[in-house]
Amino acid sequence: MTTTTFARVLGGIFGVGGNEPSTPAAPAPIVVGQGGCNERQVVIAGEARLFRDEGDVVVQFRPAFDYVLRDTPVGMKLVPSLEPHWAVVSEHQGSLRDAIAAAIRSAASPFPVEADAREIQPRARAPVAPGPATIDIDNEAPALASLAKAPTARRTERSHFGVVKEWGEREFPDGKRPGKTYEAFCLMLEHRGETSVLQGEGLRDAIAEAHCRLGDRVEVRRLGKTKVPAVDKRGQPKLDASGAQILWDKWLWSITKK
Repeated sequence: MTTTTFARVLGGIFGVGGNEPSTPAAPAPIVVGQGGCNERQVVIAGEARLFRDEGDVVVQFRPAFDYVLRDTPVGMKLVPSLEPHWAVVSEHQGSLRDAIAAAIRSAASPFPVEADAREIQPRARAPVAPGPATIDIDNEAPALASLAKAPTARRTERSHFGVVKEWGEREFPDGKRPGKTYEAFCLMLEHRGETSVLQGEGLRDAIAEAHCRLGDRVEVRRLGKTKVPAVDKRGQPKLDASGAQILWDKWLWSITKK
């Protein structure tokens, strides 16, 4: 019996296998937004953007939320997650600096402002329950005089200062339907013994970008509006008579820790 045959017999008895090559491990998934040397985070038009150099192309990302249809006390509602993820916006050819410059130029370019019925007709403020808290409503439309005087100009918004006490979904009285309420995302600040309640879905993005925690002393400022796709209670896109997607106004916010 040769040495090779004897080794095979021993291997069969004691379970000793040959020197077979092991299966290579699957590559680890790429995690975006960890502050790598090939990444840059900038704020363009009040919104955080991430640029990642992949070698042959520069990929641009923006914060986005996953929406889940949930049953709430006021019916089915499309609720965004609390933690955003980086969603791909576009790809750029060239260097990282060229990609950032192109994105800034694109955001600064003028665009027509569509004055739909919701923007033209001023909305009445929702009644606030008695108490020390004040509410800054997200969906308040600018006055007609402001639109006629400077259609593309942003209104000067005052800053709100205070300590972060709470944020999340909360019920508010509905000014259009007396006796009814609606749910909206809000941020509660306490300053000099008074509580301010700032309301608006755009606050989610600002809280995530500023990495806010309860007890932080912050300055909160409303920057301007952007357009987002409208959806119904079932999470389906809302379309007009021609089949085009209806857009809603969404306020952009800025939060700075003090």
